[in-house]
Formats: sequence, structure tokens, C-alpha cells
Amino acid sequence: MTEKRKGFPFSSTDQLSIIFQKLGTPSEEDRSFITDQKAIEYLDAFPEYSRVDLREFYKGGGDDALDLLGCFLQFNPYFRIKINEALEHPFLADVRKPEMEKFAEETIDFEFEKEMLDRDRLRELFVEEILYFKKIREESS
Repeated sequence: MTEKRKGFPFSSTDQLSIIFQKLGTPSEEDRSFITDQKAIEYLDAFPEYSRVDLREFYKGGGDDALDLLGCFLQFNPYFRIKINEALEHPFLADVRKPEMEKFAEETIDFEFEKEMLDRDRLRELFVEEILYFKKIREESS
């Protein structure tokens, strides 16, 4: 059921509402990176939710696993764990092999992120990527 809250359509089944029901409604500090006033007003329309303890959903999850997951699940991208920090996290200590890691030799191009990705364009990009890696595999065989 959709209702109006502060002039915005709201439903408890909207994606952000579902996220906030688990991770909590973002605080002022969490929203500090947002500069668009309309976006801030939109976030103000959500009810206050508290962050749920991840152990409720992942009862078998160990402390390190849940800690790392919590580090990833931050609303503010500046508060999220960085990739190098994540690789150093204790959860990965038993499986990480730094000597096996490779660094990209060239800059990775994400130009597609700047365009509108409808179903047809997304399919086109997937096919391009599959063909690219298929060609590499054939050349190395």
C-alpha cells in the first residue's frame, strides 16, 4: 500500500524502506555526503528504524563474518570499509593468499555507468564481456 509522506510516495515494500528496516534509518552523520536538498527531504519522509542485529538473520555467522558484513552495510559510502581494509579483515585471514593476488595492469573503464541501462543495453554489455573473456581464454589455450 502506497501512501504520501511529506509529499513523497511511501510504501513499506519500497527498496529503501526494506533496507532501512534492517540497517536503520540513516542518521544526520550517515547522510552527510548527500548534497541534493530533494534527496534529503525524501529521506526525512521515512519512519525511524533502528539497526537490526545481524545475528537475528545469520544465527550461525561468526563474529568476524558479521563484523565484516556490518562494515560493508553502511549507508554512507565514506563510512564503508575500503577494499584494502576488507582484504586485511580477520574474516579473510585463513583464505587470503596475497602472493596469488594480481593487480590490474591497466585502468578499468566503467563508462557504461554513465548511461541509462535498459534491458537491451544491459544484455548487449553482458554479451560483449562474455565474448571478450571467451576470446582471451581461446588465445591462452
